Amino acid sequence: MKVAGFEIENKINPNNVDLFLNGVAIRSKFFIQTYIIALYAAKPIQQENIAIESNIERSLRMLIITPLATSKAVSENIQNGMKEGLGNLYMQQKDLVDDLRKVIETSNVQFKDSIDIYYTSDKELKLYKNNQEIYSNKNGQLFAETIFGMYVGKKPKDKKIKEALLKGF
Repeated sequence: MKVAGFEIENKINPNNVDLFLNGVAIRSKFFIQTYIIALYAAKPIQQENIAIESNIERSLRMLIITPLATSKAVSENIQNGMKEGLGNLYMQQKDLVDDLRKVIETSNVQFKDSIDIYYTSDKELKLYKNNQEIYSNKNGQLFAETIFGMYVGKKPKDKKIKEALLKGF
């Protein structure tokens, strides 16, 4: 499937688990298409609570589609989203957010790179850049619930993106 001229895979296999495209959308900021966001899951997901709280293996894949993107801008975007999504709980996750920011910046995320925020059935959070694992945290449940909630929760960043991600397969 092509979205904004980029090929979107129907199946990915991070962590040696087949995940299938559940839904896809484009995130824009100030009228500039910044990234494609895709939800991949081991089983179809159409309900927000399952996308956020279940132990279904799943991944949010961000494909950077603007040449203006820098690794610093990507990491700051994640940090700002986490601050907003976690509210008072942000300080409990600050070390994890800082770790992820460092990993993204040192791995030089940029135009045409894909980042997978992967949540395992064992409540582990993994980060992949272009299908290569770059980070792992055994206690990733709150972070995963927050970041999935940012896109498909009760108050998503964009309701159209939420609808697109929860189409199911």
